[in-house]
Amino acid sequence: MRRLAYNDTSMKKLWSNRPGAAIFLIISTCLWGAVSLRWITEFIEQHHPLTWAITLILLVFGLAMGLEPLLTHDSTLRAHLYLVVQMGLVFLASLFYFELDFFALLYIILCGQATFLLSRRASLVWLSILIVMTAVGQFIQFGSPIAFSFILLYVAGLIFVAAFVRLVLQADEARDHSEQLLAELQKAHTKLQAYANQAEELAIAHERTRLARDLHDSVAQTLYGLTLQAEAASRKLTAGQTEAVQTYLAAIQEDAKQTLQETRLLIFELRPPVLESQGLAAALQARLDTVEARSDLSMRLDLHDVGRLSPKIETGLYRIAQEALNNAAKYANAAELCVQLEQKGGHILLEIADDGVGFDSTAVPVGRVGLQGMAERVAQLNGRLTIDSAPGKGTTIQVEVPL
Repeated sequence: MRRLAYNDTSMKKLWSNRPGAAIFLIISTCLWGAVSLRWITEFIEQHHPLTWAITLILLVFGLAMGLEPLLTHDSTLRAHLYLVVQMGLVFLASLFYFELDFFALLYIILCGQATFLLSRRASLVWLSILIVMTAVGQFIQFGSPIAFSFILLYVAGLIFVAAFVRLVLQADEARDHSEQLLAELQKAHTKLQAYANQAEELAIAHERTRLARDLHDSVAQTLYGLTLQAEAASRKLTAGQTEAVQTYLAAIQEDAKQTLQETRLLIFELRPPVLESQGLAAALQARLDTVEARSDLSMRLDLHDVGRLSPKIETGLYRIAQEALNNAAKYANAAELCVQLEQKGGHILLEIADDGVGFDSTAVPVGRVGLQGMAERVAQLNGRLTIDSAPGKGTTIQVEVPL
């Protein structure tokens, strides 16, 4: 069957979730009841000898109509057989007595059922058959030209019912399609959440790798140098060369101070207190002051107070700026660095530009300049990352994040 899978569950669905179909079933029952009451009463009043026959036909028709889900049972062949038998009963009843045109109303029930049960093409075939049967029955009852008025009336009813049921089915199909799309969207949303979690974990892994590299390049190397200097000082002390020992101790003291500064800087990068207490603009100002103090870069700052943002946005933008500043200090050979932070409408704009050597942004070495980590952080914030750079033209990094 193309339309309805007939079992207990599907019939419950028919009544509860298909109000158009439920209305049609109610109307069908009313039509059958009206026809039965009208002609059984008429035959009884006339003491017609075939009253029992007309009563039996109507009862069989009504019983079959009620048991139609069991009789057709998800079978196109059974549906056709059901319609043939029911149509035969109606046509037979219309021949029992003069002016039994009222029985043609039962064709309307069969027209609606055919539309519900069968494909579009098959239901159109049955609509044509029922129109022909209606015309034949009316001509037998009344002859020409009186039959034409009844034919037009009943044909209009058949077409109206077929169109109504078709609209019900289209609405039902549209609802099923919408539910399917909603399920697919929910599934896609779940996948996106999983991807976002993976991206966040990847960003954390990149951050740990960067910190490990910084620890190795600065603190670990300096501590290793301190160890060598301490061993050399120990040998000089054993040899009684006190002046050389003092020289080593001075170098050790200086390297230890530098290591302490670098360690404090790494701790600050891990969890800058000013970011929590004063917000993004103040944290960027503190970070830029540190970079300027450790390098020959000239800073031009345009940091607007954007107020307190969500911790996720503040941390994400700070890490992006931190990565961009590190890249500029290590690779750009820039003389000047310009940093802008402002709020426009419902977005936060962060721009970091340098006048350094630049690079080919179409063939960027992602691993070296850390752009992959920036892109992942921007994606987590549902923002947009724009990189404008060319060899000898400097680099401009723009980040736009919705609030």
